[in-house]
Amino acid sequence: MGRQMKARRHGGTEIRRAWIPYGLAASCHRGVIPTCLLLLVCLLSGCTTGSNGTGSDAIFIVTGVGGNSGYGPMINALSHPSRSVQVIAWGSPIVTMNFSDESVHNDAEKMLAKRIEQWHTDHPNGQIDLIGHSGGSGVVLGSLPRLEQARIDHVILLEPSVSPSYDLSPALERIDGKLHVFFSDRDDFFLDWRTSNFGTYDRVKSKAAGNEGFPVGKYPPEKVIQHSYDPKWEVLGNDGGHYGVQADAFCRQVIAPLLPAR
Repeated sequence: MGRQMKARRHGGTEIRRAWIPYGLAASCHRGVIPTCLLLLVCLLSGCTTGSNGTGSDAIFIVTGVGGNSGYGPMINALSHPSRSVQVIAWGSPIVTMNFSDESVHNDAEKMLAKRIEQWHTDHPNGQIDLIGHSGGSGVVLGSLPRLEQARIDHVILLEPSVSPSYDLSPALERIDGKLHVFFSDRDDFFLDWRTSNFGTYDRVKSKAAGNEGFPVGKYPPEKVIQHSYDPKWEVLGNDGGHYGVQADAFCRQVIAPLLPAR
């Protein structure tokens, strides 16, 4: 037995539906189960949070392996009455599995592709943009070749944890606009030491593309635009580390202009 948690609002934020076991739902309602367990269920079911506009356009922000914490400034920077901004958490509650487990990645990619296709079905004239952070960049890239009808306008990869050798070509075929890649050699713990020792999203033991970028010249520069870390971003709250891209001023002044609302 189970039940759906229906969408509910908190200010401008909407928490979408998630399937949870009935007993767990009842216990959570009584306050018996800590909130952290409910968050684990969100990871399993692909819970979303975000701002809900009235238009047909949408931005899907796909989180890193740790869930949807810290994306509030990005939601605020991108929110507009004409579009919905949804943050999608994914993966296993055993967070370490989310780094390189192929079955977890396949499930997440299928889930995202299904959500994109559903949005396209419900809003056939809507514009869809995608943002992936860290491991979420791998989910974004892996979901794109799975699309059947929907097409994507722009994609932004923030500190992607895929390897530099990851083939972007299948994903680019579903993107009508540009693919922006933000990388930083200051992200040396997660995207250098960790990936070199334990593997990238695509299971290659090397620095990640989020540390050194993708090979220059391999893709059309007018299609794939790479942004190496600029020390000037430090005053915007982005210190070049793994979570610097979540800083409020950086989101408003650097990320948001790449995805203007219609």
